[in-house]
Amino acid sequence: MVDKRVFIEEYSGQPVQIYKSALAQPSRISKTKNFTFWVKAKSLFVTVFLPQGYPHTVTSDYVEYQIWDTLQAFSSSLVGALATAAVLKGVGVGNQEATVLAASMTWLIKDGTGMIGRIIFAWAKGTELDSNCKKWRLVADVFNDLAFVIDITAPYFSGAFFPAFCCLSSTLRAIVGVAGGATRTAVTRHQARRQNLADVAAKDGSQETLVNFISLIVSLIMLPAVNDSPKLVWFLATIFITFHIFANFKAVRALKFDTLNQKRLSICVRGFCDGIIPSVAKTNAEEPLFYRIGPMKHFGCSLADTMKFENYKELSTMIEPHHGRWIARYIPSYDSAYVSLRNDATFDDQLDAAFAIEYRVYHQSWPSLEDLDEFREEMSDCGWVLDSHQLDFDEWRFREKAT
Repeated sequence: MVDKRVFIEEYSGQPVQIYKSALAQPSRISKTKNFTFWVKAKSLFVTVFLPQGYPHTVTSDYVEYQIWDTLQAFSSSLVGALATAAVLKGVGVGNQEATVLAASMTWLIKDGTGMIGRIIFAWAKGTELDSNCKKWRLVADVFNDLAFVIDITAPYFSGAFFPAFCCLSSTLRAIVGVAGGATRTAVTRHQARRQNLADVAAKDGSQETLVNFISLIVSLIMLPAVNDSPKLVWFLATIFITFHIFANFKAVRALKFDTLNQKRLSICVRGFCDGIIPSVAKTNAEEPLFYRIGPMKHFGCSLADTMKFENYKELSTMIEPHHGRWIARYIPSYDSAYVSLRNDATFDDQLDAAFAIEYRVYHQSWPSLEDLDEFREEMSDCGWVLDSHQLDFDEWRFREKAT
């Protein structure tokens, strides 16, 4: 009897070939030529622009985020073309009275200011870019749009004002470079589900390059049409910037991080105290972008900060677990909380201490060991990843010396 088994072969979830028996030659799965072409085209697009193994190798929020990110990149490229044309006019391109030296000096000063701004911002806010990834992702693009507005405005100011405007926009764009690049890495790390961080990053770069190429073609058509119409330039810039901010907001809101930062921990602990821990999706939807939840928290602070209210017991409450690897203090009247860590404290100890503070703030009492174990178990059941976090602990540590 002839074996009539049928094997359908797929690549990245896309049907490619069908085998009717072990000895038969493979034939195309489609029955029409047109269907075969679109299957091939779709398979080629997936292979070129999406990570290998998509959709199984990325998170569930990948598609929605990438769609909005692509739209914001397109609008940003278009307003960037308008801004570049304005800056080139400002430095003297097309003006016979402008000198090459003056234009070069303006450009060099602009770049130098941006370099200094990049270093200062990375020093001041670098540690926040992981824990507040969504906030700084959105802030970076708002700053980018503000820089574009300054660039478009700059040619209207002559003399010493033009270099000043260029330096200001360069500084803002330097912040965009640091914040945007760092938060993009954080997003890519979140999206990569098969230790394929490099592949996800590379395909994200390919998608952005394709968008920039399309926007380049559109810009080549757009710029000659608006060259002699400042009102039209401002009209288009306003539309592009508005859509850019909207698309960025939607992209940030599409992200569903399954690791804890301080805001997501606060939401989860409050849900735990109320009897139901919210899902990953619900927590991310409720996470505020620009304001904190609860008191000002000083995690990983100096022991002197944690103990400075020792003589005012009525103002504060303190907990130190039996193992002594951390000490937490909450001062309601000052709306502040402090956690100091011993030098052998682990990642889990940091999460325990942060949980204790959040529980104390919302539940009006310190948690028991059973509360902590129950919280961890319920969080894991809801899909939260607890072996890493972004809780913004500083590097102060204490150690005990036998006397």
